Amino acid sequence: MWALEWGITGAIMTYLPLYFAENGLSIEQMGQLMAVAAIGLWVAPFVVGQVCDRWMNSEKYLALAHFAGGLTLIAIPIVTEIYRQTGRNFSGLLALVGLYAVAYFPTIPLASSLTFRHLPDPNRQFGRIRIWGTVGWVASGMTLSLWLGHADVRRWVASKFPACQDRLNHLAELLTILGQPTSSDCFRIAAILSFALGCFCVFLPHTPPANVAKMSIAPLQTMRMFLDRQFTMLIGVSFLLALAVPFYSIAVPILLERWGYAAAWVPAVMTVGQISEFPALLLLSLFLRRYGLKVIFSLGMAAWLVRYALFAFEQPGGLILFGIALHGICHVFLIITIQLYVDDQCASENRVSAQNLFAFITMGIAMPVGFLIAGKLGQWCQLNTGRDANFQQFFAIPALFILILMLIFWLLFCPKTEKPASVDAVDTESDDGQSDLNDQSSR
Repeated sequence: MWALEWGITGAIMTYLPLYFAENGLSIEQMGQLMAVAAIGLWVAPFVVGQVCDRWMNSEKYLALAHFAGGLTLIAIPIVTEIYRQTGRNFSGLLALVGLYAVAYFPTIPLASSLTFRHLPDPNRQFGRIRIWGTVGWVASGMTLSLWLGHADVRRWVASKFPACQDRLNHLAELLTILGQPTSSDCFRIAAILSFALGCFCVFLPHTPPANVAKMSIAPLQTMRMFLDRQFTMLIGVSFLLALAVPFYSIAVPILLERWGYAAAWVPAVMTVGQISEFPALLLLSLFLRRYGLKVIFSLGMAAWLVRYALFAFEQPGGLILFGIALHGICHVFLIITIQLYVDDQCASENRVSAQNLFAFITMGIAMPVGFLIAGKLGQWCQLNTGRDANFQQFFAIPALFILILMLIFWLLFCPKTEKPASVDAVDTESDDGQSDLNDQSSR
C-alpha cells in the first residue's frame, strides 16, 4: 500500500514545476495550482474523518478514492494542452487539480491511521512499514527519468558496451509500441499506479469504523485535543513550518536545471532525497527513545535550515545534492514524528479524524499559503528567467524564518514526557480524548 501510495506522488511532484513551465505557466501560476492541490485536505477532517471513523471501512474508501484519482490524472494533461494552445481555461485546470486533490490527499493520513490501527507497536514498527513508501517514490521517479531519457541511456550503454548494440536496437523497437516519451507521461504513470492501488486496497486488512455511536461527530471530538497547551504549540509550530516547505517543491527542480541537469533526469536526481529516508525511518524509533520528541523535532527543523542555506548560497553541485539528501531528516524527523505523536494523543475511535486534522492544518491551510507566497516571491526573484534568477534571496527568506521558529520552539516547548507513548496505552486514555503521557510511559 505504501509503495503505491507514494509512488503516485513520486511520479508527479519532482517533475511538476518543469512540466508546467514547459507548457507556458508562470511561477506564480504554479504556486496557485499547488495551493489549490491542498484543497483536498479541507474535506479530509470534516468528511473523510467522519466517514471512515463512523460509517465506512477505510480500505473501501481508499479503493474508491484512488480509482477516482486515476481518472482525474488522465484528464489533467489534456486540459493543460488546451491551455498551452489557447492561453485560456486556466480556471479549468485549477478546478481539475483541486478535484484530484480531493480524491488523493485525504488518503495519505487515512493510510497512516489504517497502518497504526493494525500494528501492535506503531512507534517501533511504523518506520519499517513506511519505508516502502520511500521505495515507491524512488522507483517511480527513476522510472519516469529512464522513460523520458531512454534514448540517452541507450546511447550511453552503446558507447560503453558496443556488443549490446543489437539488443539495444531491439529494445528501441519494443519501446516504439508505447510511443515517444512526452512530459505528460508523468501523469499517465501516476494514473496507472493509482488504478493499481485502487484494486489493491480491496485486499487490505478489514478496517471497519470504531464501534461507537454512528451519529457522533468524530472531527469535533478531536478538537478537544487542543485543550492541551503543549499539543497546541507543537501543532502550531508544524503549521508555521509548513509555510516554508513549498519553497523546496517549487524551486529545486528549476535550480537543478540551472546547474546543468537535463529536465528528464531531474526526477532521478531528486530521488537522492527520498533515498535518505531509508536510514532516517529505520533509526527513528531508536532516536525517539534515546533523545526524545523535542530533540528529534529540533533536528528536523535544523535540517531544513541547513538545506535552505545551501540553496541560498548556490554552493557547488555536491553541496546542493547534500541539501537534497537532507530530505530524510527533514521529512521523517518532523512529519512522521508528529503523526506518531498525534496517534498517541487521540482516542482510538477518532484516529482517522485526528490524522486528517493534522494534515488539514499543515498541508491543507499552511502549505497552500506557502505555495502562494513562494509563487509570488519566485516571480519577483525571476526564477523562470534562467541566468537572472535570484535563488539567494528566494531561499534566504525561509531559512531566516525557520531559524527564528527553531529558537522559539526550543525555548518554549516542554513535553510531558521525552518519548511518544505506545498505542496500547492510548487505547486506555480518558473519555475526553486527552492522554496522560507520563502514565502511559509508566505502563
